[in-house]
Amino acid sequence: MSIVERALQKAQTQRAQPEATAPGTPAAEALAQSSAHDGGTPAEVAVATATPQVREPGGAARGERIEIRVAELRSAGRLAPEALAHQTEEEFRRIKWPLLSAIFGREGAVRASNNVVLVTSAIPGEGKTFNALNLALSIAREPDLEVLLVDGDVAQPALSSSLGVSGRPGLTDLVVDERLDPADFIHPTSVERLHFLPAGSRRDNSPELLASARMASVIDGLSRRSTPGVVLFDSPPVLATNEAQVLSRYAGQILMVVMADSTEQRVVTEALALLDRSKPVSAVLNRVEPSLVSRYYSHYYYGYGQDRKA
Repeated sequence: MSIVERALQKAQTQRAQPEATAPGTPAAEALAQSSAHDGGTPAEVAVATATPQVREPGGAARGERIEIRVAELRSAGRLAPEALAHQTEEEFRRIKWPLLSAIFGREGAVRASNNVVLVTSAIPGEGKTFNALNLALSIAREPDLEVLLVDGDVAQPALSSSLGVSGRPGLTDLVVDERLDPADFIHPTSVERLHFLPAGSRRDNSPELLASARMASVIDGLSRRSTPGVVLFDSPPVLATNEAQVLSRYAGQILMVVMADSTEQRVVTEALALLDRSKPVSAVLNRVEPSLVSRYYSHYYYGYGQDRKA
């Protein structure tokens, strides 16, 4: 049983809830053949109805509580197989610590402009959604930090579907209607300190909405309400839609997921050229074949500076 699974069991016991299902644990890119796919039909996850709360603008999340169900998420390829859980926990620790150091100025790191991290890829199928979810779970283990996971892939909201809130109001609705309170659409989850904002209603003018002044205001509000903490966006692939280019303007850091032995360097370079190059961009090499690297170095994490190439 993983550390995160034990933590969720404890939390569920304290809440005296039946059917305690252990949460998944962060898993990362050295998964070889079993996980990290952004396609297919993700398993729907049951959503537990939350007790209605008093409306307080800017207050705690008031959306329905999402139950993180490990078995379904593993079956959908959103979490690592149980046999790889511990290994991939360690891999996601190595991913999150440089990101957190940049957000909070730890260990002499150059401080990021804000606490918003964009997770993207050059093309579909490289594992960005897998990495976004598992990175969020890993950050949620930090005792002093909250993490807001946002489904920013409004064209293909796989994360919203995996968590059982597909079609629920979310990001795009907040951009369209400034009267809406984000707290009404942010869902607490059964993992302590982890919250989720769905993609929202699909709209034909999504790129224009995301590029609007209102979008900048929404992200600024999400960033401020998540302090101290992290806002983690699961973004569309850069070369598949225009949304990732727009979202990169608002991020303090960008995490580019690259499929090992699959994605051509030319493709990655082309994608990087479309992002806001004033922002620090780091890369995760996903699904590294375990036999090719040491068990202690099965995860690669490296950065792209403004004048560096993939």
